[in-house]
Amino acid sequence: MKRFIFTLPLALAACVVGRDYQPPEISVPTKWSENIAAQKTSDKWWQSFNDATLNGLIDEAITANLNLKQALARVKEARILRSQTIATGLPSLSGKNTASRRFNNSSTGGSPVGSQAINIFQLGFDAAWELDFFGGIQRAVEASDAAIDAEVENSRDVLLTLQGDVAREYITLRANQQLLTTHQALLAAQWETVKLTQIRQQSGLANALEVAQAQAQFDNTAANSPRYETEIKQAIHALSVLLGREPNALMQRFSISKPIPNAKVSLTNLPSELLQRRPDIRRAERQMAIANAYVGIATAELYPKVNLAAFIGLQNLKITDFTPMGKSWSSASTITMPLFNWGKLQANIKAKDAQYEQAFLTYQSVVLTAFQEVENALVAQHNESQRYDALSQAVTANQTALALANTRYEKGLTGFIDVLQAQQALYQTQTAQVESLATVAQQFVALQKALGGGWQSEARVAEPEKHTVLESILKPPKL
Repeated sequence: MKRFIFTLPLALAACVVGRDYQPPEISVPTKWSENIAAQKTSDKWWQSFNDATLNGLIDEAITANLNLKQALARVKEARILRSQTIATGLPSLSGKNTASRRFNNSSTGGSPVGSQAINIFQLGFDAAWELDFFGGIQRAVEASDAAIDAEVENSRDVLLTLQGDVAREYITLRANQQLLTTHQALLAAQWETVKLTQIRQQSGLANALEVAQAQAQFDNTAANSPRYETEIKQAIHALSVLLGREPNALMQRFSISKPIPNAKVSLTNLPSELLQRRPDIRRAERQMAIANAYVGIATAELYPKVNLAAFIGLQNLKITDFTPMGKSWSSASTITMPLFNWGKLQANIKAKDAQYEQAFLTYQSVVLTAFQEVENALVAQHNESQRYDALSQAVTANQTALALANTRYEKGLTGFIDVLQAQQALYQTQTAQVESLATVAQQFVALQKALGGGWQSEARVAEPEKHTVLESILKPPKL
């Protein structure tokens, strides 16, 4: 009987049910639609701006950002849950101490011959093991492995987003500082114009209308100052929070205006490299692996479950008499198999198959969106660069026009309105030029984020740890 109990499980065919996961194959374009001559993307693309302040901000953010710390904590949780999943497929051992009172009534031929009440005390250990013959637990470990990978990719995506957010907020800060500087220079020039028209009025060379027009233009320009100051402070607040600090922590650091950072090179990669560089694509692929493993887990529920159980310990009639002479042991093997459940298990398998199909469609959608983002960023950066060049020429032309308007006005060859219009045109093109330069820099950041660069050199989002020591224990025995 004992031999039957222990050899019966080995008589079952060992196999892992469910389909083995295969990464999806998806076609990608051979080149980007925007024909550009570009260098290969750097792992630290922000260094292309040659801005030491920006480099320092990103380093600080990687160390202190709270969202990134949360993402890394989720990776840690996923690894712990994997160990928990492995433990479900290993033998368990627990202490067992019992005390019971039993009444025995003996009889012969219908007549009682004696009765006795006895106490039974047991002290020992229970052991239990569910053998994973059909791979349900192995599939669960596969799902846990893929879940770890998915959380690692999520942490990479958080890091990539963090680097982009820091760069964008820094560019926004410098752009608004530059706009405020341009704005203040214009205000100074317009105030000089106000004073000049007042002097000319007193000399009889200008009228009250010209003075009023000059004053009105100055006041309208001055009304924009609070807007730039608000944008500057909000950008500093955002940078402070990205660095895990209170909103006003960096106010003193950025009290001095500096130029907008400008990348001198255009960085890109081949389309075929995008699938391996983008963390969101890699995460979506891992979600497919999780969904596929869940199909195997659901399928394993259709097959028999084999459980082994054993007890070994001491048994005595008196709690004070535990000695090695009172040995007690028992063993058992059970096989359970679902026979009729109204299609519940089959429905669960179909549901998991549908979830896998959803994961595959999500993967396709993420890939298409990634290519769209790269194409959009390439087009936007290329066209905005051309716009910036045109605006630079327009600024030069407007500066010449303003100088001529001032000269003609002083000689009485033209009206004062021409001067005001020339000043306004120059201010508008200078503002547009600064905004365009900032947009070019922002589009560079958007392109690098779309290409999935920035996480490769950061050790804290490295490849997930693999634990293979216990894997062999979970494999079903071979006959």
